[in-house]
Amino acid sequence: MAGPTEIRVSTTFFPSALLPNVPDGRRSDLIIHTGDTVFFYVHQSVLQARSNNNFGTLLSTRYYSPSIIPPVLPNAHNQQPGIGDYVGEGRTPNLPSPVGLPPDQPNSIPTIFVGEESEVFNIILHLAYGMYVAGPPPIWSSSSKIPCFLRPCGRYGPSIDVIASTLGALPRYGLPIPDPGDEIWTVLLKQVEVDPLRVYSLGAAHAVDMVCVQSSEHTLRTPLSYLTEADAMNMGGIYLRRLFFLHFGRLEAFKRIVASPPETHAETPACSEVTQRAVQKAWSAALADLLLAEIPHATPVSSIVSAFGPISNSTRCSDCKEKIQERIAAVVQGWGNVKRII
Repeated sequence: MAGPTEIRVSTTFFPSALLPNVPDGRRSDLIIHTGDTVFFYVHQSVLQARSNNNFGTLLSTRYYSPSIIPPVLPNAHNQQPGIGDYVGEGRTPNLPSPVGLPPDQPNSIPTIFVGEESEVFNIILHLAYGMYVAGPPPIWSSSSKIPCFLRPCGRYGPSIDVIASTLGALPRYGLPIPDPGDEIWTVLLKQVEVDPLRVYSLGAAHAVDMVCVQSSEHTLRTPLSYLTEADAMNMGGIYLRRLFFLHFGRLEAFKRIVASPPETHAETPACSEVTQRAVQKAWSAALADLLLAEIPHATPVSSIVSAFGPISNSTRCSDCKEKIQERIAAVVQGWGNVKRII
């Protein structure tokens, strides 16, 4: 006898889920079938109210199939975002099919098919329903009658690719781009250490200044040569210009601040002009090493001290040592005052 056929249903958007902006007791009246075969049970009224194009015209070109109501497992995590794997209890359930059935057939529920994968569509629906994106995602499985918890709860943190795909898909479904204060931008900023230029580009593409400002400092650690043509196009002229001005402005400021060597002092029997010129040459050599770094405009203070500090050991003159330390302190202070964000 063949084993049960596995079906996968969202643990947030399942048949009996209690969702915001839906009157109490109103059950889902639409199934969305994603590209990776996960089923989302949603409410047409919510999608129609939020969409300005009838959810990409999909609500007017439905396919019908028998209602699919997999066993609803105990949800101890209050229906937070996630995708669950369910299997039928000892039988093969009817799967959604593009073969149309009459809408008046008993127990029928319309089904629409979308190309996005469930991870992306999950975020789209959370935005459509006005739900938080960063809840813990429980993943449940049932085999026969035994529920099993598959992975521990954690903060639901979509990757940059998922967020980018979500933002790109929203206009297709007639859904608005989230406001600058929306949680999804905070979630995006959590990925800034992974790819700061990509985060900046996504913020710039949608004119979310807060994202661009906060991510711009992190871009300093990445050479602008890593910027792809696609990202540059997405940024647009204004934000691309601001980013270049930040990077090149800091580079010029760094050159200006560190260029001058320590001041000389009056010759003494122990320290001649020749000795002091040697100190200045050592400063210039250390400066050249710093400027030859891949990203000198992101030079940390520790590198400045490491580069110029040993020059004090090259002379026995206490006056020269004092001048060197004064110069290093001035460089550190000046460099710390240079703007680090757009």
